[in-house]
Amino acid sequence: MTIKSSLLILSLSSSALWIPVAYANATVAQPNRQQTVTLNIENMTCAMCTVTIKKALQKVDGVQQVTVDYDSKTAVVTFDNIKTDSAALIKATTDAGYPGTFATPVSR
Repeated sequence: MTIKSSLLILSLSSSALWIPVAYANATVAQPNRQQTVTLNIENMTCAMCTVTIKKALQKVDGVQQVTVDYDSKTAVVTFDNIKTDSAALIKATTDAGYPGTFATPVSR
């Protein structure tokens, strides 16, 4: 075997060893970043209030889904807890004129 062919074999085998390592780094599991909370909303006097509250919550960076229910005076919000937190949701509803409190316990 010549030096040239030995180097070629060594080069091919070493590059094949790197593929699994690179792939393993790309498939590391991410922690669960999604969180859902239920907020009790004050000052809701009509069904149109739900639109204002929903828009205020959707403007918060990281909010993925919002459901506002006039009858129960609640908002269910799903958000990315890396981009925002539950305090920002309360601030958004309060700034829109609808102070909120937590109906469900907040976990981190």
